[in-house]
Amino acid sequence: MTTATPTTTTAASDERAAFLTPGPRPTTPSDAGAIRVPTGYATRAGDDDDDDDAGLVIEIGDPHRVGDGLSKHIEYKVTYWTDSATYGGKDSSGCSTRRFSDFEWLSKQLGANCDGVIIPLLPSKTILHMDDPSSRGIERRRKGLAAFMARCAAHPLVRKSADLHAFLTQDSKSWSQRVPWYERGVLSEGVSSVTSWLSTLNTSDMKSLTSSMSVDVMREKQQHVDVVEYVTKLKLRLEKLIAATSALQKHGAHTVSVYEEFNACLELLAGQEEKARSVFAQSGAKGVWWQRLSDLFTALIPPQRQATELMSSEFLDSLNEVHALCTAVVAAFDARKRVVDHYNKVSSSIERIESKLSTMGVPEPGPKREEKQKIELAVSDLRIERTQTHERYERCCANMEHELLWFHTELALVLGQALKKHVAAQGAAAGNLSRVQDSHFMDIKAMMANKPQAFLG
Repeated sequence: MTTATPTTTTAASDERAAFLTPGPRPTTPSDAGAIRVPTGYATRAGDDDDDDDAGLVIEIGDPHRVGDGLSKHIEYKVTYWTDSATYGGKDSSGCSTRRFSDFEWLSKQLGANCDGVIIPLLPSKTILHMDDPSSRGIERRRKGLAAFMARCAAHPLVRKSADLHAFLTQDSKSWSQRVPWYERGVLSEGVSSVTSWLSTLNTSDMKSLTSSMSVDVMREKQQHVDVVEYVTKLKLRLEKLIAATSALQKHGAHTVSVYEEFNACLELLAGQEEKARSVFAQSGAKGVWWQRLSDLFTALIPPQRQATELMSSEFLDSLNEVHALCTAVVAAFDARKRVVDHYNKVSSSIERIESKLSTMGVPEPGPKREEKQKIELAVSDLRIERTQTHERYERCCANMEHELLWFHTELALVLGQALKKHVAAQGAAAGNLSRVQDSHFMDIKAMMANKPQAFLG
């Protein structure tokens, strides 16, 4: 009895160690598809040139349920392979387990710290509580997370992020301290909503300050304003196109179900007709050839179903991909706007404090002079912060030049290929339907001259 507990503990730890052992390095990410990332980023001073070509491969797999009751959730095995010196040099690899809220933390951190970079979107949340590791919803989410991580690993700036490094390398104990409990699960949505509301209040407060003072105000360039307007309108129009395509797909699926219902009725009538022909065989009465029409609709159903399925896989999925890309671009613009708002807020604070200093004059030695010196030091710190914020804004603009060029190219490639596949698929479906109809009507065209007798036999 005394040795049972240590044996069980050792077995559990051995099992976990085996689970967190990286396998052989894959040649390419298995679930990401074709990955295209922005180019043109020049190596900055202080960067490790060898890391530019080191590469980073990340795999997401083995979803498993952890915990019980309200604390139960799904965790995913995150494995990485790289030759980067940041991760330990040639043939470095590692494993960890992360839940969905951890990926949300990484996305938020990358958006805040990778200035001007379009951070790919995470798979969307669902109102259903998904806690079955073998369900379709979990597999869909795993593939979405794998695509997100693959794009992060391929991006020339994101893959060097300290946040990504921490996400991949920190063990479970230190990681749980990094992501607090109130940023996990349902509570994270409430906290983010309150934070967004507070930031709105801060922005409105900053506007009221700048409206009454002549301060150093930073304004977005007109070119950036035009791009924001373009992407926002494009996103709205894509939403309408997605809704119309979804309706068309539902119409196609409904058509298939109506064909099947109609054909089931024809088959029932054909069966009844066979019984009637056997009963009236000696009288010489003719019967209706229901089976001929049933054969036609039986042949029409597969091409119609294929056309509906292709609309989803070849067109609707691509539209959703582009819509997610537009959403990510809008998020990148919002992040840059927050930099602008922060610059203006700091400028307002400097102007307000300098105005206070001017009213203080030159106080005599004593508490008032010490107070003025403290205020002057605070203003000096704010000026440094404003300079750093301006440099950050310039970095955002420089990075976004590369990002927007990639965005427009990606937009054209994805939509162009989607339209090409959609037209080809619909054309093939129309051709199949035409051939099916011709093959089934050829043998009765001659009989159509005597219309009442065409379907009698």
